[in-house]
Amino acid sequence: MRAALTIIAVVALCATPVAAQGKTKTKASAGFAVLQMCERFASGDVLAVQAAQAQGWDAYEDAGESPFVKSYTADKAVPGVGEASLFALIESYPESSFGYCRVDVDQPEGGNELVQAIADLPRYAGETRVVDDGLYASLVASDKPNWLLLSHRNADSFVIQLSINTPKAATEQ
Repeated sequence: MRAALTIIAVVALCATPVAAQGKTKTKASAGFAVLQMCERFASGDVLAVQAAQAQGWDAYEDAGESPFVKSYTADKAVPGVGEASLFALIESYPESSFGYCRVDVDQPEGGNELVQAIADLPRYAGETRVVDDGLYASLVASDKPNWLLLSHRNADSFVIQLSINTPKAATEQ
């Protein structure tokens, strides 16, 4: 009987780190999913609202202040991350368009792994810094130098901020 209890205890102790890793990976992938949604909005994807709604976001286009500006808002309780609030803006200029998306999560569920998972993506490169136990990242897309990404996780918040400045093709101008 004792041998059986010992085996169960050993298996449980060995499984605990694996279970903890799974939770960390789940939180990191949840942060990545939030980034992907932000990328859709900031890139000017005309189906971003529908895609967000299909993924459970309460998403809609806001009333525009100008025919050259479109703005969007979306909210969702993201498991492993927390209550996410997304704001996106697409501005149209004669020779370029500017896309911006920011996601704010107050009192996030995940830790620094939310930012580290984004910084570790092969499609982004840049710098991370630890400041007062928070993790801050300044990144640029490897194959799209006009995609600029900031992200941080500090004591109070998790933030993703993406800016995309895209020159228009001659036929679009």
